[in-house]
Amino acid sequence: MEITTNPAEIFDAIERVTIAHKATFSRQGVSRPTGNVVIGLAASGRLDELAKADSEGSVADRIITGDELKDLPAEYIATLGTGKNAPKFTTYALIGMRVAAQLGFGQATLTELGKVPGTSATKVQNFLAELPEMTEYRKEIEARKKAAAKVAADTAAVRLVWKFAEKFKAPHSEETYAEVMEERGMSFDRVQEIIRLLTAESANKAAEKADA
Repeated sequence: MEITTNPAEIFDAIERVTIAHKATFSRQGVSRPTGNVVIGLAASGRLDELAKADSEGSVADRIITGDELKDLPAEYIATLGTGKNAPKFTTYALIGMRVAAQLGFGQATLTELGKVPGTSATKVQNFLAELPEMTEYRKEIEARKKAAAKVAADTAAVRLVWKFAEKFKAPHSEETYAEVMEERGMSFDRVQEIIRLLTAESANKAAEKADA
């Protein structure tokens, strides 16, 4: 198992799995992984495996939930010290602790990363982004955030017109979307891309409803 201590690689691994499976870190209560687990999963390449999966399987779910030790296979559990009261951690938590120390986080951040029920993945990314060696990379992160925000705003604007067109059987033509195209500075080709996504999303929801 190769472990990376590159903060940009760890940051991007968290982002990739969040984009691929939005619910990955949306755990509640004790199920939410600690910051150390998030870093350990990212640094060990486990998050990239999950990002490439079509969906989160039950095994992946149990591993991603972090320190619910009773749900994990023995090979994912490590003991610090000896005796029945020795603290137990997932392997990923221990990897995360070591990587976090190597990254040079201060004591307050290290404490935060170990808190239960967990530190949000976004907060872990914020800690990574604040590291001195991430100064230049922060510019790229900000550019990506702005691009993602524009995509979200464009999609929301087109969705309103798309819903209207679907409800009133209006054609999905350039004329129908003329106003939103002008407001958002979009070409009709871009609008058509979003329309295709919205149509596919609607079809998937209809299929799920039919199967329920």
